[in-house]
Amino acid sequence: MAKRRKNIPQEPKTETPKEVRLRARDWERNKQILMYVIPAVALALLLVIGGAVNELLIKPGTVLARVEDETIITRDFWKRARLQEINLQEQLFQYQLFSQQFGGQDFFASQISQLQATLASPISLGTQVINGMIEEDVIALRAAEMGVSVSDEEVDEALREEIAARQGAVTVPQATATAEAGVEATATAASFTPTPTATAEPTVAASEGVTDTASAEAIPTVEAPTPEPPTILDDTLYQEGLATRADQLKEAGMSVDEYREVIRAQLLREKMVDVIGDEQVTSTEEQAHARHILISIDPPAIDETSSITGTGTLSETLVNAAPEVAASEGLTDTAVLSDTTVLVDDGIMTEAEALALATDIRQRILAGEDFAELAAEYSDDTGSGANGGDLGWASPGAYVVEFDEAVFSLPIGETSEPIKTQFGYHIIQVIERDENRPKDENTIAQEKSQAFETWLQEQVLATNIERPDDLVSKLPPGLGQ
Repeated sequence: MAKRRKNIPQEPKTETPKEVRLRARDWERNKQILMYVIPAVALALLLVIGGAVNELLIKPGTVLARVEDETIITRDFWKRARLQEINLQEQLFQYQLFSQQFGGQDFFASQISQLQATLASPISLGTQVINGMIEEDVIALRAAEMGVSVSDEEVDEALREEIAARQGAVTVPQATATAEAGVEATATAASFTPTPTATAEPTVAASEGVTDTASAEAIPTVEAPTPEPPTILDDTLYQEGLATRADQLKEAGMSVDEYREVIRAQLLREKMVDVIGDEQVTSTEEQAHARHILISIDPPAIDETSSITGTGTLSETLVNAAPEVAASEGLTDTAVLSDTTVLVDDGIMTEAEALALATDIRQRILAGEDFAELAAEYSDDTGSGANGGDLGWASPGAYVVEFDEAVFSLPIGETSEPIKTQFGYHIIQVIERDENRPKDENTIAQEKSQAFETWLQEQVLATNIERPDDLVSKLPPGLGQ
């Protein structure tokens, strides 16, 4: 058996003087490198940490804008900007869906294009949001001075209505209001006396091949399908919808309680529209009820879609159809016609011929002929002509200038001389005039909105406001991506 060799310890190697010098030089060099690298790495880490702290802690808490003593904090602006982005994306999706449902028609092209442009431009979106927040603060200040406020109960109800709409349902108050409106409409309809249906005389029946013993077959009555009752928002459906909305709000970094304050600001704005509107807008105005006969001058061939407003008749086109409006639509004086006005080519007249015919018609009216019959026969405004030339009620400034002046200066019942406008020659009669006729509800709502916007801009200009100098650097990270 072989003997195992014993491990004999080796003596340490002795470094030569040269190796000692080299090792010492390497140590000095590495020490110098570390003296520069360590501080550089530390500085870089500090910058990264400092930048993160600034973006996540310091910058969000800075003041972005001031409205008198009220401040708008950057963090709140970020939340509102992201919320607005989410809302605009929802609107864009809905418009695109509607466009597909209508076979790709261009009904919503303008809205889709505008939404896409705003979403693609973070600065446009941010400007829209900060301006809105500034207006909210101005409204809140003035509302407090005027004693206008929004209660928590009103905010709760508005939130429930929003959740109901998102769930395809209605709240109990909404359902009650709808039911009451239906009962009222039914009662109103029942109050009308139905027009009796004329019964065919025996001679008429005989001419139609119906004998005395063989009565004509009655036309069957088709009943309209009963609409399904709306879904009522119960607590379970509300909680489900609220949870879904809360998840969307989290994407904007916003809580439901913070969103309630957004709703409060919206409701306060709506209240101030009514308050300012009630102060500045009257519910009645002077109006005149007139009729006319139009004799056009050398009318061009015009299809049924030629119209400034795109609605109704030439009698409706007369309203607010000032020459500059017509020019902006690329229409000539004689080309401004409605979608229901049809001109006959064989009736083309020169100005002298049109004036002569209008003068002759006026003389026939003065001689006792019926205005309505002559309107139906001669008026190139076939829309009103079918109704005896009746234009309905209108307020001052509603018509083109020459026509408007005649309507509101002509004595009631008097037949005007031929009045020339961009449409041709008109023979006008004012049937009645009312100094305090109630305005249409849509007109009142539009005037209130316009009055409020004017008032709001005046208040913004009169308020001490500090806006951000560089909004681009204050935009929330990732906006528009």
